[in-house]
Amino acid sequence: MVTPEQVQQYREEGYVKVEGLFSPDEVGELGSEMVRIINEWGQETIGWHGPWRERYLKGEEQQTTKAVFLHNPQHYSATWGRILFHEGLTSSITKLVSPTMQWHHTVLHAKPPTLGTPFPMHQDYPFYPHQYPHEGADFIDCLVHLDDAPAESGCLHVVPKSHLGGPLEHITGSHTAPHLPPDDYHPDKIETVEIPAKAGDVIFFSYLTIHWSDCNRTGDWRKGVRIGFHDAEMRPVGKDPAEAYNNTIATGFKSKPESAATAS
Repeated sequence: MVTPEQVQQYREEGYVKVEGLFSPDEVGELGSEMVRIINEWGQETIGWHGPWRERYLKGEEQQTTKAVFLHNPQHYSATWGRILFHEGLTSSITKLVSPTMQWHHTVLHAKPPTLGTPFPMHQDYPFYPHQYPHEGADFIDCLVHLDDAPAESGCLHVVPKSHLGGPLEHITGSHTAPHLPPDDYHPDKIETVEIPAKAGDVIFFSYLTIHWSDCNRTGDWRKGVRIGFHDAEMRPVGKDPAEAYNNTIATGFKSKPESAATAS
């Protein structure tokens, strides 16, 4: 479970790793179900497209990386539906963020052996922009490790305290996944913290924390599942305050907003 020291680290640094949050038995069940999902429903690609690849990869590697991305594994497996209410996970996010947390997304990021794709420096905010009804950005990503993720497998790197700077302008468009300009944000230019992890570990980080990861150059898979939750009062940018914004509540109770109550 999350300690007060870990809560402080998350709030000050924008990330924290909790070791062994999922037991070996839980990892075994989740992992075997995910392998089945990948085999039956997954599709291998080269990973994110975009001009950033020229700055993070050399020569032919720019076109030969491998990745398997898959949204909503709970659509294929009841085991992955139950994870949203895992006691260790829900207890952690309530301590780190808010008593009432709404689920937003569950996404597999799998790096196959030999040349699993890297990810450029970015924040997750451009993918999921939300308003902040309170001070701060109460949206947390939880990277659940199904495999060991040593440095050479392309483990997560973060820029500590970067969440304090708020949303940054990213390169976006139909030709690319959102990423920070490599001329200013690149591992050669900005110091980052490497976070190797074991299967069952969870890395919690703010969706404003700058992060990236390198290629998987090992002979093993590096499967991680990113689960996003946010304070239930947060809403998508531009959404009518009187319009309902509902999704699965993982912890607590969601009260009706005053604006919606007035409108009704």
